[in-house]
Amino acid sequence: MLKWDKVGVSNLAGEISLLAGLVMWATTFPRIRRKLFELFFYTHYLYVVFVVFFVLHVGLSTACTMLPGFYLFVIDRYLRFLQSQQQVQLVSARILPCRAIELNFSKSPGLSYTPTSSVFVNIPTLSKLQWHPFTVTSSSSTEPDRLSILIKSEGSWSKSLYQRLSSYNPAENLQVSVEGPYGPPFTDFLRQLVMYSK
Repeated sequence: MLKWDKVGVSNLAGEISLLAGLVMWATTFPRIRRKLFELFFYTHYLYVVFVVFFVLHVGLSTACTMLPGFYLFVIDRYLRFLQSQQQVQLVSARILPCRAIELNFSKSPGLSYTPTSSVFVNIPTLSKLQWHPFTVTSSSSTEPDRLSILIKSEGSWSKSLYQRLSSYNPAENLQVSVEGPYGPPFTDFLRQLVMYSK
């Protein structure tokens, strides 16, 4: 079981790859994913260990069938990393009576998204490593210059943000990074509203 063959299948490399895959799989259960999202998120960086030891397990000639897909994934991940390094201007922040926060970001007019798209938000003054997913509440077809999200004050990160924004002018000195938006390419929600109103 612990033999590492130089030619053919290496059992130890396969076991390491399997262990990394099982750890990633174990954190996908809804209870863990919802309560400990950071554990779920950062555990999935074990995909590097999984792929490297998978290739060492099955050999390069067999792994070549999956390497093109992995190569595209690495390019996508790199582009997302570059996007997440840019600071976004927070236009306004509004404290709502239900202990929720509305954040409005400036955006380029060409950026297209739908109200069901999602973005990952990072606020370095609260935590440099924490990225939180939120659903976009605005539409690029009705609001071409801004993107809006709502954040309910429930977890420790969102409670810290709520306290910080309620104590001073929210748009000042708050650096925000946004990754996304991701989601369906187009949803004509205005057409759906017209259909239901008739």
